[in-house]
Amino acid sequence: MARGSVAILGLVLCGHAAAQDVKGVDQARVDAAIRKGVAFLKTSASPGCTLEGGFPNCDELILWTLVHAGVPENDPRFKELLKSIVEGPLTHTYSVSLQAMVLEEIDRVRHQGRIAQCAQFLVDNQCTNGQWGYGKPTTLPKDIPTTGGKPAVASGGVVRFDVQEKVKPKVTRKIPVRKQRDGEGAGDNSNTQYAVLGLRACHEAGIMIQPDVYALATKWWRTTQVKEKNPGNAVASGEGVDPGYWIYKESHAGRVYGMTAGGVGSLCILDQIQGINWKRDREVLAGLSWLASHWTPSTPGDSDKFLHYYYLYALERAGILYGTETLGKHRWYPEGAAFLLDAQKDDGSWDVGDRTWPEWSPVWDTCFAVLFLRRATRPLVVSVDRK
Repeated sequence: MARGSVAILGLVLCGHAAAQDVKGVDQARVDAAIRKGVAFLKTSASPGCTLEGGFPNCDELILWTLVHAGVPENDPRFKELLKSIVEGPLTHTYSVSLQAMVLEEIDRVRHQGRIAQCAQFLVDNQCTNGQWGYGKPTTLPKDIPTTGGKPAVASGGVVRFDVQEKVKPKVTRKIPVRKQRDGEGAGDNSNTQYAVLGLRACHEAGIMIQPDVYALATKWWRTTQVKEKNPGNAVASGEGVDPGYWIYKESHAGRVYGMTAGGVGSLCILDQIQGINWKRDREVLAGLSWLASHWTPSTPGDSDKFLHYYYLYALERAGILYGTETLGKHRWYPEGAAFLLDAQKDDGSWDVGDRTWPEWSPVWDTCFAVLFLRRATRPLVVSVDRK
């Protein structure tokens, strides 16, 4: 590891705490906020979206949140949402990626066939430059097996994040998925970061995806990071790793915070799948450095204010996937949680209140807030059945 990388690693991880260190967090208040948020989501319809892609009728995002909030499978709203996603068509990158994540988390063996179908959609919609756009339906091979099996035992209540992670069923069958077509020429870094999350779920469910898919996505993130020369508040100034950030896409120079946090998380996942040490990845370190030197849990300085809670969930993923509780001198979880606890509405929702994108919904904001508070992202570890 280069000398400069060692220096920046120390700066980014200043006072690195253990993953379960939650000093300064009022756990009872966090649990209460999660419960109120869940109550709001269970009575809210999935918001439709007339804009291209978006989070169209995103039952998956709501269900992903309910799963991590400890809502049991026999809950009527849970059952309704699960039925909706597994019986519906695979149409958009966001929803397909989230569906793979949901099904892998619920029971990656019972739902392995459907997860393989999600993988087929994702590999067939990867753009030629390595990104993903909103995606289009693809032909699902008839030889992808269906799955059966008994439902997992349901449990109730909001799960605290300091309890032991549940043991997932062992994957014994591998299902290969091969690319049938290319996607469009280019996409955007929002769809791309969610596609990578979906690919992780597919990988951990025993879906065998061609290495070229991962390599091309990795190349995209590595070659498009913008290095911030002579930053005014540089964590890494003079240490060999300049802070680096990502934008939404070439034609839209804003949305830096959410894309940078998403880029860090994406590269950590892609590195882990390919056997690369993400702790020493210079682009990952540069992204963490940028987030540290431009730190804010409140409204980020993006051109689109409505993406505030989207950014916070991406920040949670970056911190947990890399394996750090701090960014520079900031402890990202306590500071982010304090902001969210004060921002929750009386009805249990969160709502950024910016209608730059009129279709943006407090349902999405509430999902992102609960996922942050719940510390929903699983750390990157090698499971015993994936060696």
